[in-house]
Amino acid sequence: MPSLTPASTSLLVVDVQQGFTELCPAELPVPGGTAIVPAVNALLALPFARVDATQDWHPPDHRSFLGRRDNLYPPHCVMGTPGAEFLPGLHTHRFNAIWRKGYDPDFEAYAVTAQHPAFGVFLFATGIKAVVVCGIATNICCFFAARDLQLAGFEVWMAEDASAGVDIPAAGLFQTRAKEEGQGLGIRYATVADVARAIKTD
Repeated sequence: MPSLTPASTSLLVVDVQQGFTELCPAELPVPGGTAIVPAVNALLALPFARVDATQDWHPPDHRSFLGRRDNLYPPHCVMGTPGAEFLPGLHTHRFNAIWRKGYDPDFEAYAVTAQHPAFGVFLFATGIKAVVVCGIATNICCFFAARDLQLAGFEVWMAEDASAGVDIPAAGLFQTRAKEEGQGLGIRYATVADVARAIKTD
């Protein structure tokens, strides 16, 4: 089993928000979204050098919304609404920083790296060499962030049981396809228990 060095490993918690769960059924609920909170909290208890979180933060007229330019999704995670809030019980006090994305009405930003291109440079500058990714959705915002970080030179792990995915055929986004591409790039798909074993300091 490979190891992770706590001093150079970070955790990226992606979009664990009410608008992606059954708490907001009119938005964009992902099956099993609320159920990942205990697993995400288990990751948050591990000795990462830093923890970053992303937050979808859309204007009400975002291009991806139904009736708008891309016409793909119901309005979701609209800034300042309950859907944009993190899930109840999530240990947000562990977050070192929250990176909002999707706030430009004319720019789609699945990944934090799309909205904040210098994110990887920032992590490198703080001594990070490996990133564990979890959240919602496994094959969309989690995947694109993981892909970009892997291509930038980080060792990337995807914690599957601390994530929830959903197929979006209209957008060509499929869980199986994303995992196959991720594994081909070298992303390690693992469980929370795998990460906990790898990052032990003793």
